[in-house]
Order: sequence, then C-alpha cells, then structure tokens
Amino acid sequence: VIILLALTIIISYYILKIKKIYPSNSAEKGRKLDVFLQEFWDWEKSPYIKERLVHKHGIHKMYVKRSLAAVQNYWIPWFGKKKLLSNITRKEVQDFVMSFMERKSPTSAQAKNDIIRSGTIALKWAYNNGLITKDITKGLSYYTGDSPKVTILSPEIAKVLFLRPWKHRKAMLANKLAMLTGMRSGEIQALRKCDIGQDCIYVSHSWTALDGLKPPKNGSKRVIYVPYHDFLEELRNLVEPEDGFVFHIRSVYYPMDAKCWLRNLRYELKRLNVDKEIIENIHFHSWRHYFTSHMKNSGNLEQHLLQRMTGHKTKSMVEYYADHTLQQDKTKIKNAVQQVFDSMFSTD
Repeated sequence: VIILLALTIIISYYILKIKKIYPSNSAEKGRKLDVFLQEFWDWEKSPYIKERLVHKHGIHKMYVKRSLAAVQNYWIPWFGKKKLLSNITRKEVQDFVMSFMERKSPTSAQAKNDIIRSGTIALKWAYNNGLITKDITKGLSYYTGDSPKVTILSPEIAKVLFLRPWKHRKAMLANKLAMLTGMRSGEIQALRKCDIGQDCIYVSHSWTALDGLKPPKNGSKRVIYVPYHDFLEELRNLVEPEDGFVFHIRSVYYPMDAKCWLRNLRYELKRLNVDKEIIENIHFHSWRHYFTSHMKNSGNLEQHLLQRMTGHKTKSMVEYYADHTLQQDKTKIKNAVQQVFDSMFSTD
C-alpha cells in the first residue's frame, strides 16, 4: 500500500510538471484576445519573435513597436478586452478590415494593411501552433491603391541647392549623399568611416534608435559606386576613428537624428524661394526616388545593375522608385552616375 501510494504521488507530480511545461489547449481557450495580441508583439515575451530571431529571419524592434501600437490602438478597441482568442471568427475579422473604409485615417492602403496585418500575422501564427482550430485569416481581402505621389526636385533646383553653402554642413552632405547614391536615411545614419572606399560606399548596415546597427532592408549588403573622390574624402574627414559614424554630433559612436536632414533641406529650399507646395511635400526619401528615376531615365544602365545599386529586390520596386562586380559593370555604373550627376559638381 505504501509503495502504491508513493508511486501515485510520483506519477501525479510528473503529470503536474508536464502540464506546467506543456499547457493544454484548454488553458489557451480561455485566453483573452487582447492579452494574446499584446504578448505576441512583446519583444521579451513573444515566442513568434524568438522563432524569427533563432531562424535569422529579419525582425526589428522598430517594426515590433509599430505592430504593438497598431493592436493597442485599433484591434483591442474594436474587439474589446473580454473577447476570447478561441471565439474570434473570420467574419468578425473581415468586419474589422471593412471598417477602414469608414475611417478618416489612415488614408493610404499600405498604412491600413499594416494595421490589419499586425493582428492577422498573430492569428495565423495562433492557428499554425494549435491555439485556434481554424485559419480565419485565409482569403481575407486587403486594401489596394495607387502608391502615393512622391515629390522630387528638378535637376536645375538640385544643382543650385548644392552649389551654395548650407547653414548646416553635415545636413548638406547627407542630402547630397542620398541624391548621389539613393541610400535610405537609416543606411546613411549607419555609415562609418570604414564603409567608405576609394570610389564606392559599402552599404552593410542600417540604423534605428531601438535596434542600433542592423542589416539593411531586405537583408542584402551592396556596393554603390561614387566616382567623386573629393566628395568621398570630405565624408571621411568628418570622423577620425575607422569605426566611428560619419554623421554624428557629440559621440562619434552614435549617429545624428535623420530628421535634422529634412528640416535643413526644407530650410534651404525656402531660402531659394522654391514653391511652397514642393517644400511641404518633399521628404528625405525623395532623394531615393530622384536617384532611381534619373538613373533609369538616362538609359545607360541595365535593370539588374540599377537594382544592384538601389538594393531593390524586384523590378517592380525599381519601377516605383555587396556582391562581386565585373570590371565592365563597375565602369558602366560609374559612367552612368557621372552622366546624371556631373553637372552638380560644375559651376558652369
């Protein structure tokens, strides 16, 4: 009897231990939707985020922060705090999606879809991991629409803009670099002295305040050829240590805020008496469109070489907007850049 009692206690102990480590679905069925969504986008707690990091699939703190804000500002107010994860239906999610037709903001299709996906990604994961019995995200309709019109400067205005001194020299150099290379603002923030070659820039990182240095968008490093030695030397002279950030203010190991570059761009355009509507609608990212547009329209660079320069993964992205390079490709790229931008370096 004593042996049987001891065995019963031991077996009960291990059953309880197993249930604690591997909770049954019945426990999950009582889980609140709002709790699940917030924990799903919690950088420290989320099993989804841990999976992404383990498998080296790109996910960054800024993206997670925006997704968490989306579920807190849209999903939870719509579904409430009493809704159970196991009880949510496809129709309820579809009704939530359709509600954006009546909302005044956000206005763009992309912004609406980003909010919707902050919840549907979580629900899809819940289905794949057995937390809900149906994939209620399958076949959902998302919003489509034209990409917002991007304002870019004319070559004539750009030339005058960079042939005169700016109040903020680093802001001028950052804007000029964006124009000459099509680099994203985070990539320019991440630029260090060691990334500047004799005739090129090695784009190996991007920067956000939350993530610090991270791989560039799409995870691909690339080389951008800049056939203006004096300009590259001017960038190198902005910082002393090889691992220091080129665009810094106080510490060479922390980059400056990219918002400064747009503020100063608009300020300098205002000094040139540029049309007020252009000033209001210009963005730092407009330089990426400027570069892609003028390089494409020059007709001197094949599609695959332009994609190599911009880091776009698809031809469609190039239309909207570091690997080994053969010497002949390098020459083609440099010649194409010079044809488009040489006038910026001439006072004629």
